[in-house]
Amino acid sequence: MTSKEIREKFFEFFRARDHRIVPSAPIVVKNDPTLMFTNAGMNQFKDIITGSRKAEHMRIADTQKCLRVSGKHNDLEEVGHDTYHHTMFEMLGNWSFGD
Repeated sequence: MTSKEIREKFFEFFRARDHRIVPSAPIVVKNDPTLMFTNAGMNQFKDIITGSRKAEHMRIADTQKCLRVSGKHNDLEEVGHDTYHHTMFEMLGNWSFGD
């Protein structure tokens, strides 16, 4: 199964369960001084999770492009030592905000 097929099946599954499919946020973060790069799927929903912004949709699914090169989730030092650590990857996510 290709990554495109996995992504399509993922979205198909959550679309059938009334999730709104949203695009990946930019990998370079512009409106959060605590992050240089998007390193997790929850980054674009941080304001909703902390309660400072109301969710436009109760159920959301996305595939977020992430970059991990520093900080707590630094995968940079592990790249090349195994087959599963990478600095850039897509994180599949499904979210329920007050549902």
